[in-house]
Amino acid sequence: MADDTVQQIYAKVTQRIQDDQKQLAQIDVQISTNQREVRLAALTKREVDGLDSQAPLYKSMGKMFVQESKADILADIEKTAKSSETMLQALEKKKKFVNRDLEEATGNLKDLVRSSQAAAAQK
Repeated sequence: MADDTVQQIYAKVTQRIQDDQKQLAQIDVQISTNQREVRLAALTKREVDGLDSQAPLYKSMGKMFVQESKADILADIEKTAKSSETMLQALEKKKKFVNRDLEEATGNLKDLVRSSQAAAAQK
C-alpha cells in the first residue's frame, strides 16, 4: 500500500476509536444518571409508603407545589422508576454495541500497524 493510503486509513481508524471512546464516556454518564434516578425513586417510594394515607402530600411543579393523593404520587414514582430502568436497559445494549465497535476498530488498527511494519521490513 502507498504511504498516503495507509495514513488515510490510520486517520479514519483512530478517529473512529476516539469517537467510540467519547460515546462510551457519554453512555457511562447517562447510565449513572439513570441509576441515581432509580435509587432516588426507590427511596422516595419507601418514604411515601411509610406515611399515613391521610397525610397531605405535595408534588413540585415548576416553582409551585400542588397537593396530590398518595396513590397519584406513588404512581408517578413508579412511572419514573420504570422509565429509568427501561432507559438503563437500552443504554447497556448501546454500551455493548459501542464496546464491540471499539474492539473491532482497535483490532483493525493493530492489523494496519502490523501490515505496515511487515511491508517496511520487506523493503
